[in-house]
Amino acid sequence: MTGLPRGAVFAAFTLAFCAACNQMLDIQDARLDQSLAGGATATNGGATQVAHGGDSSSGGTEVAPGGRSSGESNQAGESGTSTGTNAGAGGEAGAAGGHSGPGPEQTSPCESYCDAVISNCKGKYEQYRTFDQCIEVCKHLPQGAIGDENLNSVECRVRQARFAESEPFVYCKSAGPLGGGKCGSNCVSYCSLMESTCTAASTEGNLERSYFNDTESCLSECNALPADPAGPVQYSSSAIAAPSSFVGNHVFCRTYHVAAALEQDAPTEHCPHAMGGDPCIAQ
Repeated sequence: MTGLPRGAVFAAFTLAFCAACNQMLDIQDARLDQSLAGGATATNGGATQVAHGGDSSSGGTEVAPGGRSSGESNQAGESGTSTGTNAGAGGEAGAAGGHSGPGPEQTSPCESYCDAVISNCKGKYEQYRTFDQCIEVCKHLPQGAIGDENLNSVECRVRQARFAESEPFVYCKSAGPLGGGKCGSNCVSYCSLMESTCTAASTEGNLERSYFNDTESCLSECNALPADPAGPVQYSSSAIAAPSSFVGNHVFCRTYHVAAALEQDAPTEHCPHAMGGDPCIAQ
């Protein structure tokens, strides 16, 4: 290298030596890895997870967007689920612990009465053709008080209807609409039904006599009915009872037809019969 300045010779030698070292040691030129832009890369079990907004924590926990770890997100979700579950449990506990819903529907006195008399008074001792007829008649009777005896009331009839389970031939007549002398006399019971069922308004337009002017006139006429030796001795709505309550000049026939007026909501049709018209006439 004759003729070259000493400094140039030294620089050329240095470059040659460095190139030889890089080649022997396989040293690569430094480059910027673009995949690292925007966050660090964490490798967990061979799968690469890129964290956005922060570094992945130890154990390979993925960092959720916004810098919050997925572990924290899951905890928050579990907490929300737990809160919802606890709230539901709390609601159930509240329902069980005092904030009760509506209880079972209470049975009315008329329903209790009709259940008993329909169940216990059957065949020739039948007092009502249907449950609905019983309910309609019951609505027009005084309710009375529990334990009533010798009164024209629903509660008196309830007692008689329950006794009739074992002795229908004794108690059905007093459990029925007339009371049989134990829950009001026949005429008192009949006239109380007539007074509320067969009126001037309900039978308007009828040409036949269809209502009494007052209770006194009803009682007076009923009590004056002659005894009918061929008629029934107690009331029954049954078609197999003989003699029948359907026909004849007696209070049983009149009661049958006022009950029919209530059941069928047809006072214009049945009130004339209940007043003593055909078929409630002497045969």
